[in-house]
Amino acid sequence: ILRKELPDHFFKPDNRHLLWFFPHAAIIAVGLWLLRDHFSWWAAPFLSILIGHSFAGLGFLAHETCHGGSVRNKKLRIFLTSVFFSPFAIGGRLWTRWHNNEHHGNTQHRELDPDRLFLLDEYKNNPVLKWLYKMSPLARNLVIFGFFSLMMTQHNVTVLLMYLKDPKTPGKEKFEMIFDFVVPKLFWIGVTLFLGWQVFVFGYLLPLMVGNAIVISYIATNHFLNPLADHDDVLASSLSVTLPRWLGWLDVMHCHFGAHTVHHLFPMAPTRHARTLEKHIERLWPDRFHSMPFHKALKLLWDTPWVYTNDGKALINPTTTETSPTLGHGLDESTEKPMDEPREKPRDLPLLEEKVGV
Repeated sequence: ILRKELPDHFFKPDNRHLLWFFPHAAIIAVGLWLLRDHFSWWAAPFLSILIGHSFAGLGFLAHETCHGGSVRNKKLRIFLTSVFFSPFAIGGRLWTRWHNNEHHGNTQHRELDPDRLFLLDEYKNNPVLKWLYKMSPLARNLVIFGFFSLMMTQHNVTVLLMYLKDPKTPGKEKFEMIFDFVVPKLFWIGVTLFLGWQVFVFGYLLPLMVGNAIVISYIATNHFLNPLADHDDVLASSLSVTLPRWLGWLDVMHCHFGAHTVHHLFPMAPTRHARTLEKHIERLWPDRFHSMPFHKALKLLWDTPWVYTNDGKALINPTTTETSPTLGHGLDESTEKPMDEPREKPRDLPLLEEKVGV
């Protein structure tokens, strides 16, 4: 339905977003130079934030590039993805398998999505979760939201180890994944340490934490308020978030990553058209398209537990057994209509254009 009424150029590769590499690279390079030759304690934290934002910006660019929104040649995509993601040491091959194939092909699936939250049954065997839910709500949230600064890096290592242990992963692929992790990490650590300890701390270590926090804040809002799903219903399993108008320039710099429902419907489409596509989706399926301001989604994440009930339709505090609704199942009923039963996906709508990272 939707694909037929949109112009073809909305779905053709558009390499203009690749130009974002140059301002981000310039900000990082100038920041490292200032930290080396003009270091000051008052300016260093601000430089860390600027460099970290550019790390995140390059990550968003890597995400779009790996899906084919900028270029379709597979080898070039993997190379550029590895370069853009190098501060995080996420290789293009790993990201293709982890994100393009398994997350997009099985979004919010209780068994197959590597990025979903824990189920109640899994909580019972997880000492870290048990420790977290012995805390007061305030202390627990401070730990969880503070961990945003490490979560992308931690999850990258977790997924990497999972694939390395998988007997189905070919030996060559294992070597490539290790290479794509070790070489960028050694490069960034080596270069910044060579420039000075202050450059390593304020030019790589702290910026990496800032970049982690920015990227994870988007990823968490895009899915962690949605129910789990065992069926291909992109409208049920994703949330789009919006920034205030005065921050619209950030939405552009972030390659419209917040327009996440559109991205899951058309992962290979250039993201520069994402907000226009959202308007069409909202018009066609107003009761099923989920969107809210970014700050509101973060506030809801603060107010809700991070463990799913075993049916995946609600979130539960395992110590008090108090539950919180998810989108489509009672959350924010003032603007969202409950969806207690799985809905059929819109006919003729290509929910997943990219299953195997072509």
